[in-house]
Amino acid sequence: MSNKTSILCFGNSLTAGFHMYGLEYHPYAWKLEEKLKAAFPSHSFRVDVDGLPGDLAITPPGRFSSRLQAKCAETSYDWVIMLGATNDLGHGYPCDKIVAALEDAWKIALSSGANVLALTVPECAAVNKRLDEKRNEVNSHIRGYQSPKFYAFDLHSQLPYHAATEEFKETIWDDGLHLTAKGYDLVGNLVADHLIPLLGSGEKVDG
Repeated sequence: MSNKTSILCFGNSLTAGFHMYGLEYHPYAWKLEEKLKAAFPSHSFRVDVDGLPGDLAITPPGRFSSRLQAKCAETSYDWVIMLGATNDLGHGYPCDKIVAALEDAWKIALSSGANVLALTVPECAAVNKRLDEKRNEVNSHIRGYQSPKFYAFDLHSQLPYHAATEEFKETIWDDGLHLTAKGYDLVGNLVADHLIPLLGSGEKVDG
């Protein structure tokens, strides 16, 4: 690892840190950057955030790919941390199209020279068996995808909703889809805990 690392946290509202119905934003990137600087105090980190609420990975109608291409052309990132497909699943798009769109986005980042850390899609308050099945299918693909410089982190397993205690829900979840500020800080901590060994050793960590 060089002494300077640039990271792009890319995605939709969950990346932007949307909460309180959009009145406030608290990106998980803030806690991520704090943890990385604490782990590597002599190191310099640049952590950018590009989260567009409501955007879709499937393009068109979404702008996921064009946004990512623009960011990667603008800055040569060492890492792109990507969280997408929540809105695509909510709109009922087929899994094969969602997966293909995610793969296209990963390839954009990888072709720019960046490492990719793809996050699985968290659950939400909705009780819908078909939605759960499709989310599980997409997440299975994210976890199983193989490509040089591609890594996955199973955020879904670390961020429960239906199996969570009421205290956890009140603390972490905002509206059943988005998180509270403390929830986004939790995501930042989780992502940092997974990324730090990768930065420190350069070896892939299963997650």
